[in-house]
Amino acid sequence: MDLSREPILALARSPSAGAPVVLARGRLLSAVLLVFAATCLSALGAVRVSSETYIDDLFLGATRHPVVTAMLQTLGTERTAVVLYLVQRSFDAVLVATAVTPIFVWLLGSSAVQASARLAGIRRPYLPLLVFFAYAAALTLIPANAATLVLGTGATVGAQIAQLVGLACLVWLGVIAYRGVRAYYAVDQRQATRILVVALVLFYLVPLILIVGAAVSIIVAAVVLGYF
Repeated sequence: MDLSREPILALARSPSAGAPVVLARGRLLSAVLLVFAATCLSALGAVRVSSETYIDDLFLGATRHPVVTAMLQTLGTERTAVVLYLVQRSFDAVLVATAVTPIFVWLLGSSAVQASARLAGIRRPYLPLLVFFAYAAALTLIPANAATLVLGTGATVGAQIAQLVGLACLVWLGVIAYRGVRAYYAVDQRQATRILVVALVLFYLVPLILIVGAAVSIIVAAVVLGYF
């Protein structure tokens, strides 16, 4: 067997047995190439989403989203139009973020876990964890993005299957990350869970809540002050 492929195959077969193999034998060059492959596939999936998603269908007519209807009733037509315009203008940015999701999972995931472990008083070199998260991101996001690329988006049966595959891969990523934390930091179940929860909350959920809260606050302030 080619030793350059052995770590990711071991991780695919068993996260608990494969995590120590990746941590010990994973290569940075292989990690970068795996993330690059996952990013290319993610970009292709984002292109398909862009070609099959029509923003106007979510905002207008009988196919509009219930949230839009609630906004019309609450804010009125003119103010809702402004908000929807902002959403439309940010759609391309969302697609770009979707395309580079593997890079975010790789770099932000590894750095968040490393920072969380340091907050818990555990110090280890960063490079093995960086390599491990690259393998984990590729192993879970490649099949998820492949499902989206092949089965498409929208309300079709294929798209629903792709969503289930994506959800399963997300759970799988969590399992792999958990096994990696336990193996790398030599911690028990409770400590590993705590490290992952702190990493998720402090470095993912809190920034996301702050960003969304800031956007909502700006819109509310504009409504109160009568700017639109």
